[in-house]
Amino acid sequence: MRKVALGGFVCALLLSFTTPAAAARPSVEDTLPAPGLYCVERVAMPDLVNVIDAKWSPDAQMLAVVRFERRPSGGPAGYIEDEVLELLDMKTKQLRSLGSIEYGRPAWSPSGHYLAYWGNKADFLEVMERQTGEVIAKLTPTNPEFRWQGDTLLYLEKSTIRAWKGGRTAETLGRLGDTKVPHYPEDNWEWSGDGSRFTLTRYDQKDVTPERFIGATVALDAEPIDLPGALYTEWAPTGTVLLVRYDARLEIRDLAADTVTKIAIPHNAVHAWAADGRTLLVRTPRPSVAAGDLYEESAVVWPVPSLGRAILPDVFGVRGFSPDGRFFGGTVRTDRQDNIFAVFRCYEIVRGDPAGVPVPFAERFAKIDGGTGHLLRPVAGPIAQFFHLAHSGVDVAAPFGSPIVAADAGIVTKTGWQLDGEGGIRVCVQHSGGLETCYYHASAVLASVGDRVARGQAIALVGMSGLTRGPHVHWEAKLNGRLIDPLLR
Repeated sequence: MRKVALGGFVCALLLSFTTPAAAARPSVEDTLPAPGLYCVERVAMPDLVNVIDAKWSPDAQMLAVVRFERRPSGGPAGYIEDEVLELLDMKTKQLRSLGSIEYGRPAWSPSGHYLAYWGNKADFLEVMERQTGEVIAKLTPTNPEFRWQGDTLLYLEKSTIRAWKGGRTAETLGRLGDTKVPHYPEDNWEWSGDGSRFTLTRYDQKDVTPERFIGATVALDAEPIDLPGALYTEWAPTGTVLLVRYDARLEIRDLAADTVTKIAIPHNAVHAWAADGRTLLVRTPRPSVAAGDLYEESAVVWPVPSLGRAILPDVFGVRGFSPDGRFFGGTVRTDRQDNIFAVFRCYEIVRGDPAGVPVPFAERFAKIDGGTGHLLRPVAGPIAQFFHLAHSGVDVAAPFGSPIVAADAGIVTKTGWQLDGEGGIRVCVQHSGGLETCYYHASAVLASVGDRVARGQAIALVGMSGLTRGPHVHWEAKLNGRLIDPLLR
């Protein structure tokens, strides 16, 4: 890692960047850009359609992507959306398919030697050796959360914590107490970035306040953690840093340093981790349809607040840096239901830099940006359940904490916990022509009653509140009080 000067501060931010030759970059005609990180030049890529997850290898040479494909079905919609896993070689731009999967969740080991992912229909947690491309282990967790600890893979099998260290079988680390065994998918288990700690969040469909526990992997036990008013918790990608989200603040608990940092944020702000897995960025999402043609500013808020900024493309759903910080990738809409995965090259700009700024990517998909009557899919995920007589909406799967956007412009009419508890935390938006859409099972609300929201504006974050079998959005639409299929509107 090299240190990058941002706005007069020196902070280890987003890792190293490769600066192209000055001749390949346009000159500055007027004023110089403000200092910061600019990820605005699009990289030529093969079309990766409907990507719902993407993980870079540690050397940024491989990209594991999970996307969904529509296939004919005898169900109410006439099709289903199946997930497939593919590997993209960033040098050759060649794709290799690893076949159909469920839950996906690909994760590279820190050395890059192995890739773990859920196999076909989630029958096994498979471990692939990168050099040979062969599956060398098929493990049988009972919970989809797993974590690499070096080249050791930690996972849960009922009440047992197991560790795979090579070969075809795993070792037993120990057993959890009966009251701490997570019941998937009602409960949420998360490993810390280094695998040494874990949190267990136990949801109750009739209570807005879940039970929370925190423990150490070696101790195989957990203690209650009291976080009154917290919306959810999340581990940083590295180390033992626990982020706690509240309505208008973030709380950063660094367990290694034994410090707690409180950061005030707008209630509609969204956070993300930088390439180093430790630097925290905060942005206020633009009220726009994310087609990759606009840019947002993210501020560095932890561990050292900085005047520097990161200018990133307005993308939808999947978003994140390559581990070396040279690239930023995310999904951009191609129409109201579909997306492609785009990659942007990142540059460091310091004050007085004579080389200027790379040419921005500017491409607008006009067919998704005009008028009403064409509802946007609220998250970039596959449909898990369609609208039918026994199901009042469309369930769209998405990672916990990812933004939910308004399917069309309107006024927010309802927020908060649904009275019967089944829908959990929801946001409802009234549109023109007697149309209303509602979004259920959220973890946090980013809008208030009375707010005017734009088509594509982030209004909530995906969660597991209420009666749910995993993180997703239950998306409902009513026309003059009558339930309709939002996919047909």
